[in-house]
Amino acid sequence: MIRVFYFLLLILLSVSCASTKESYTAVQLKKFNEIVDGKPFSINSKRAYPRVTAALNSLPANVFLPNGNTINMIDITGHGSVFKFSKDSITIGDLPYYGERQFAGSYNNTNVGIEFDDKITNYKTSKTKRDNHQIKFTIRDKNSNTESYDVTLVIYKNLKTRMDIISTHRFPIQYSGIVTE
Repeated sequence: MIRVFYFLLLILLSVSCASTKESYTAVQLKKFNEIVDGKPFSINSKRAYPRVTAALNSLPANVFLPNGNTINMIDITGHGSVFKFSKDSITIGDLPYYGERQFAGSYNNTNVGIEFDDKITNYKTSKTKRDNHQIKFTIRDKNSNTESYDVTLVIYKNLKTRMDIISTHRFPIQYSGIVTE
């Protein structure tokens, strides 16, 4: 009886540890190849991942965050977090920011998020180890003459995205989302 148990356990472990091959639809691969070729695209961000610091950890999450969110993962669906990208500029970039500022913002600035609508500098594109598409660039803030962002955007073949933003005035933050029409 014990041998049968160990045999079933061995089969269960070998099946659960088998690697899965990622599959993509033809539409996803076509859109992915268009992005690699430099066609404009939009990203709808779904989650924000702020850097957790001691100050951010000391805030009571149940007061500042909606139910189901944590200090290190915030659902931003419905905030209109759109990012419209072309090879040389971003026409709309509006993302909420959660985290700490390292420098004070300007007075009477009602937008505390990350906003850009400008030409891109230091544009570099490459492939990752798994043949995903990586774009790196620098862009200035729409509402501040002194703040700029270094952005690393990874687009996966299933059209999901990861965007890391390093600011000159704020702690880094990461966003995940999907490519939309």
